[in-house]
Amino acid sequence: MKKNILLLILIGFVTCSMAQVQWACRIAESTDISDETFGPRGAVGVPNVYPQLKVGTSWLMGHVDEETEAEGESSIKLQFCKPIMAKQIFIIENLNPGAIKKVILYDVRGQEKIIYDAAPLADSILKQRVFSLKFEPMEGNISAVRIIGEPSKISGPNCIDAVGITESLEPLKLEINLYKDEKFLPTIHPLPATINTGYDEFAPIISPDGKTLYFGRLGHPENVGAGKGDIDIWYSVQDAKGHWVPAKNIGTPINNKDHNIVVSAAADGNTLLLGNTYNSNGSAKGEGASISNRTKNGWSKPENLKIQGYANNHEHVSFFLANNEKVLLMGIEDNNQSFGEQDIYVSFLQADGIWSEPSNLGSTINTVNGENNMFLAPDGVSLYFMSNGYTGYGGYDVYLSRRLDDTWKRWTTPLNLGPLVNTGEDELSFVITADGKFAYGYKYMDDAQKHDIYIIGLPVQAKIKPEGVVAVSGKVLHSDTKKPIGAKIIYQTLPDGKEAGIAHSNPTDGTYEIILPKGKNYGFMATAEGFVSISENITVAENIDFVEMQRDLLLVPIEVGKVVKLNNIFFQRNMSELINDSYPELDNIATFLEQNPTVSIRLDGHTDNQGSPEKMLELSEKRVEAVRDYLISKNINPKRLSVKAFGGSKPVASNMKEDTRKLNRRVEFVITQK
Repeated sequence: MKKNILLLILIGFVTCSMAQVQWACRIAESTDISDETFGPRGAVGVPNVYPQLKVGTSWLMGHVDEETEAEGESSIKLQFCKPIMAKQIFIIENLNPGAIKKVILYDVRGQEKIIYDAAPLADSILKQRVFSLKFEPMEGNISAVRIIGEPSKISGPNCIDAVGITESLEPLKLEINLYKDEKFLPTIHPLPATINTGYDEFAPIISPDGKTLYFGRLGHPENVGAGKGDIDIWYSVQDAKGHWVPAKNIGTPINNKDHNIVVSAAADGNTLLLGNTYNSNGSAKGEGASISNRTKNGWSKPENLKIQGYANNHEHVSFFLANNEKVLLMGIEDNNQSFGEQDIYVSFLQADGIWSEPSNLGSTINTVNGENNMFLAPDGVSLYFMSNGYTGYGGYDVYLSRRLDDTWKRWTTPLNLGPLVNTGEDELSFVITADGKFAYGYKYMDDAQKHDIYIIGLPVQAKIKPEGVVAVSGKVLHSDTKKPIGAKIIYQTLPDGKEAGIAHSNPTDGTYEIILPKGKNYGFMATAEGFVSISENITVAENIDFVEMQRDLLLVPIEVGKVVKLNNIFFQRNMSELINDSYPELDNIATFLEQNPTVSIRLDGHTDNQGSPEKMLELSEKRVEAVRDYLISKNINPKRLSVKAFGGSKPVASNMKEDTRKLNRRVEFVITQK
């Protein structure tokens, strides 16, 4: 029986509202295997290789294994997660159509309706089609469809990419969701022979400053496993002229005889997230992620991450550590939360050092197919990820979505990065420097079919660039000797005092870097045992692009007579009332005194000379008394706190200009007892 059949040959992109079509979301039954490459799962979700003449991740009808095709009929039953009163069904046959012989619909009551019954089109000249069937609505909403075919009756593999139903009688019209940005025309260039060799180089991770590149190299004789099919981490740095020097193996304890890979490099340059776990003897333990920090003797032995309630039912997994080192993204398949295959989840670092239970980013990002290999830009909101669950160019494409709030559930609609980034093959990597000038990925770049790493220069106007940030770098130094110190750096948002991120300084030279997203005030400081911090602060405007700043962080030894300047205590002009931005600094002082119960301090108040000496002295006294009163309210014993006012008698800078005069308006404390 044939009726109301409409065949549409795919010829190009046109506008469409995807919300009008319900695409099949899960497999109910199938006679074929269920491997993710050619199995029935490829027919779930939106058309993701439209309009390519490719197998892609579609269902290869009748596929049994790599060498065997099924004889006779092949059948699949697909379910729709949102049953509707449909009038039309679309079956996307993206390669060698014609094997379908029967299509059966099922409504929510369990009733069935045959809407197509015919012999396979053995002599079809079509290379691909949208097989569209119109029909009279059933009494109940349609919840499932069964497709029966005989793939042996046609020449070549019949590939079905997606199956959708709609209440409309209009033809299906699709387009890839692209940025409409004609100025974004990047050129892909392979990196030089100092990085790309005759071996496979892949999975590049660029440091935020763009000066260090980590990547995987397969089967090289200098690998720890002596090149026997193992993957080692290699790295290259830029010289003074911006050229990549010959790559080096990062060595043990990070590389072992198993596969090793870097999945994130923190902004501080001293922290790496590794895409595997380690046993106590340094051998490979299995799936998971671990962290290694730079020490005076090289990279530390990796420490495996502990993640509450972690579960992954997929054969692959991917991880990414945000630049603030407090947010962990992962691509996993969890039966309780996942929409289909791998989804992207988020986990947060807790006070005890354990990561919170992973939470799904939601249906704006995740589809019934796969999402993984994510990269969260240093701005903390621009998420680049790979997916085969959206209409694209074939296989996995690179997409961009931006986070809208701190729930991690609200995102912009993912946008495809376009045909110069995405091809008919799987794209599995895309990372960007903090300044947004360069992106890196990897592809087959030559006839030898070896992966090479490439670079893209992004125009200033490119809308796919991350949002603006401030990159603050410097050294952590001893306040007296100016010797470098290995320390933890903490930065907070003001005035709420929320810890926005952490970093670490290089224990050899004291260098550090932090990335601060736009539109907030920040206080930041270094911490190390036996020292008290001198805090710094920065206001990052909303309208910045990319700004670099230098700030050294000083640590004062806990010794009697040492003076600690409190840079993040602020008062109303010519008044003693504390401004809200001061409270995080005051809380840090209270914490320091709690952790050092034998220490007593004297609070010293200073002003500029813009007023009578008497009034300035009185103002400075009231201000330090306000600080003391706050510390007492935090249960600090008053006997450990004394105050002294100096007015404008001890300037540390010129009072001639406001830029220097403001340095004289300060509160300090002096350690009076250790």
